[in-house]
Amino acid sequence: MKNLIAIIIISILSLNSCLGQQSADDNMTISQRELLKDYFLCVCITEGFADKNIYEDDISQSVYFDILKYDPEALQKVKDYAKSYIKTIDPSPIEDLGNGKAIILNCIEQYKSKDLDVFIKQLDRYLLNDTY
Repeated sequence: MKNLIAIIIISILSLNSCLGQQSADDNMTISQRELLKDYFLCVCITEGFADKNIYEDDISQSVYFDILKYDPEALQKVKDYAKSYIKTIDPSPIEDLGNGKAIILNCIEQYKSKDLDVFIKQLDRYLLNDTY
């Protein structure tokens, strides 16, 4: 009977340890997804103002590259997604606004979208194993 109790206790402790690790892994994945979304917003704004050469004065994309725990292919996919998205932003039809584009507004809207969440989640396969 004592052996059975010992086995049950050891099993419960082992299970708790595994569940605790799973929770830490999940938290790391969620954190990395949020950073990847932030990277999208950074790239979206930078690409939206490509003619202003913001990237020459701002190092944000490089910082994200250093802190994200994704294969560089995932970052390229996000960059391509942002570039494609920028092309979909239409100029304002309001003449008083000079037919300009609401780049930051649209980038923020896309940043908050479910479409971006789905896209980012698909990139989990590019998470590097050394993040855990």
